Amino acid sequence: MHRDELTRWVGDTDAFLDGHWRTAPAVFRPDTAAAAGPAAPLSLEEIDAAVAGGLLRVPHLELARAGDPVHSSRYTRARTVSGVTTPGYADPHRVRELLAEGATLVLRNVEHWHPATRALTRRLEGELGRRVEAFFFVTPPGAQGLDLHRDDADVLLLQGTGSKRWTVRSGPAGPDWGPGEVADAGPALLSDTLRPGEVLYIPRGFAHEAVGGEGLSSHLSLTIREVGTQQLFASLQRLLLDGLPLPARPLDDAALHAAAELLLERFRTRLPELTAEALLDHARRAQLAEGAVPGLGADPGIAALAARLGAPQEPAANAA
Repeated sequence: MHRDELTRWVGDTDAFLDGHWRTAPAVFRPDTAAAAGPAAPLSLEEIDAAVAGGLLRVPHLELARAGDPVHSSRYTRARTVSGVTTPGYADPHRVRELLAEGATLVLRNVEHWHPATRALTRRLEGELGRRVEAFFFVTPPGAQGLDLHRDDADVLLLQGTGSKRWTVRSGPAGPDWGPGEVADAGPALLSDTLRPGEVLYIPRGFAHEAVGGEGLSSHLSLTIREVGTQQLFASLQRLLLDGLPLPARPLDDAALHAAAELLLERFRTRLPELTAEALLDHARRAQLAEGAVPGLGADPGIAALAARLGAPQEPAANAA
């Protein structure tokens, strides 16, 4: 399988998957990874334009300082369109002021509104078979947006501007864990400073934190989502029960008994044929479909419709 996009991020993909995936953090630099390196799909200038344009709003953007979210009223304002007032739109002046005071800007699910970032996440989704979401962080020198925490996803992040000091600690001790802040996660497994063009991989659940270094630090963070037991259970239901003509509300005991027999017969028939691999594949495909952004990048779109409606009509054939 070709993994051209992943190669740009980590170099030798076989070595990455065998030696680091889910097991160990790693830094990939242009001289040790792919020659071209990954391309940053989003620039600070584009963020300026998006914020100044006035259409970015909560929850797609957030400001935080040392793990504590800044209340959105401090960096957003309401907009009135056709007499309808809606709160939560980014205020460019307030965003810049808070950044200058040491807050970190977090842009969530950038793939929802930025086509080039969406194209990147789609390429990686195709190569990894898992849903990929994009987040963008802007951090002033010496500032820390989030305290030591765990993410429920594998993370590939690309340093864009400035530098940032990262510390990655161990993963969860067992399967019963949750994402969020942690008080202690043992000694550091990795401590390194990322500079523009360099990539950090953090395995799912491994605790990590970062502090802004020289200049205004910005990085793109790609979270690679994995299914859990709830998604497996939902897929098991779909694989076993899709197409089964169950009555919605059986009226008496005989009808309930018949519905129970129908369910058991379907389970007896289909369960022996179902494999763990097929169940996991179905769950991952369902997760990808669930995370799809409706309409973004769709073809035909409005421009294609305009071209079609504006095309000259074929002359009607002469009647015989």
